[in-house]
Amino acid sequence: MEISILGDINVHHQLWLSSPVIDQPGELAFNFDILHDVEQLVQHLTRIPERCGDTPNILNLFLISNPSV
Repeated sequence: MEISILGDINVHHQLWLSSPVIDQPGELAFNFDILHDVEQLVQHLTRIPERCGDTPNILNLFLISNPSV
């Protein structure tokens, strides 16, 4: 079975998505990634802050179980 999940998921995790915080959806997505051995293909920042104090991070996910395809 192949797994492909993509979208503007809007989750946050420090170890995985260059976010300054971890939220519950981010923790769930991170655990899903590990449990199902999928790889996050997006490695560059996809959110550039518009307001002072906001930080850039990766909000778009492209999780795939077979990245060589």
